[in-house]
Amino acid sequence: MGTILVLTRKDLRRRLSDPAALLLNLAIPLAIAGAMALTFGHRGGSAEQNAPKLRLAVVNLDTGVVAEMLAGATQNDQAARHMEIAQAATREEGLALLRDKEYAALLIIPKGFGETVLRGGRTRFELIKNPAQNLMPIAAQQIAEVAALYVSGAARLIGEDGPRLQRLFQDDGWRDTPALTSLVSSLSGRVQRVGALLLPPLIEVSEKKDEVGAEGFDFMSWMYPGMVVMGLIFTGMSQMKDLLREKDAGTLRRQFAAPVGAATVLVSKILASGVIVAAALAILMSIGSIALGIHWGAPLPLAAASILLVLAVTGFAALLFAVVRTERQGDAFGGILTMVMSLLGGAFVPVEIMPDWMSRLARVTVNFWGNGALRTLATGGGWAEVAPYLRVLAVLGFSMTLIGVGLLHRRHARGAL
Repeated sequence: MGTILVLTRKDLRRRLSDPAALLLNLAIPLAIAGAMALTFGHRGGSAEQNAPKLRLAVVNLDTGVVAEMLAGATQNDQAARHMEIAQAATREEGLALLRDKEYAALLIIPKGFGETVLRGGRTRFELIKNPAQNLMPIAAQQIAEVAALYVSGAARLIGEDGPRLQRLFQDDGWRDTPALTSLVSSLSGRVQRVGALLLPPLIEVSEKKDEVGAEGFDFMSWMYPGMVVMGLIFTGMSQMKDLLREKDAGTLRRQFAAPVGAATVLVSKILASGVIVAAALAILMSIGSIALGIHWGAPLPLAAASILLVLAVTGFAALLFAVVRTERQGDAFGGILTMVMSLLGGAFVPVEIMPDWMSRLARVTVNFWGNGALRTLATGGGWAEVAPYLRVLAVLGFSMTLIGVGLLHRRHARGAL
């Protein structure tokens, strides 16, 4: 055992002399997590609280009620939670909001828009998207298309009563009781004729609040563990790649020539890789706690999950580089395999929404069980909840490590290592 520790310490000193390589391995998951945090917000809370607001600038050149409703002048409190509307007097002022205040899009409603709609004529409004943004301008376009569909549908439903409805909005038109009664009667008949399509609705939406976890869904506590596991696998592969690098340099043969046994040398290499993976895990978890506000749960379950996750990741890396023949093969095949396992294991989308064959395949990946263990702890789970994940991680870790050491020893016996 003392010999293994001496060899491990020697490898660690050599590998840690270049910390840039370790940081490079962590750059990909940290960049993805950072982009997610900036987009969706890093704290817990309901999806409504975390959703970004759509900032829309509006130039309303019309004075009718239809244009005012479309322009958001009568925006209610519910809509205001999700959309911020700024009214501009001219096109130039609206473009300035788009450019200087970083609004997502500019909606321009032309003069006479409402009158044309109520008279059944063809008209259009203009939507200018901000090219400096990615997601919100697309959302603005979708909302504008839905609004155009609603306005068009309402105009068709009103039909020939459009001019009569327009007169009601002019001056004191609402005080003309006979005209109002006639209009209501006419519109009522039209609504009844399409009642089978409008009422009752084919789809009903209801809101249900769960008493458990009233603080809401914490997106980062769900997403970040997947990035952690992906970063650990990249780190583990980078460290195990050092084995083939030493083989090509000839230093591995000199170590095998020492009177310590090939198995001792191989175990020390894997142990050194495991220590680096554990350090990467500590770094990623610290960043999650400090920058993203993630609480990783009770210390003892967290320690057990960390140890077994490091074992599983290191075992996977050992098995991979026991199979590939060259460093280039390890880089190419390992990178693709890591991204595929991350996708299947639920790093980006929940496994529950995947097809059955994909969800079954996910259960043979380290990512699925590692993600599950860390997410369970980050969302308040304890020993009982995390135990199934720990058992599978232990089986995967020990089996892949033993198989990896065995295959590497066979390669050495054949003179290929």
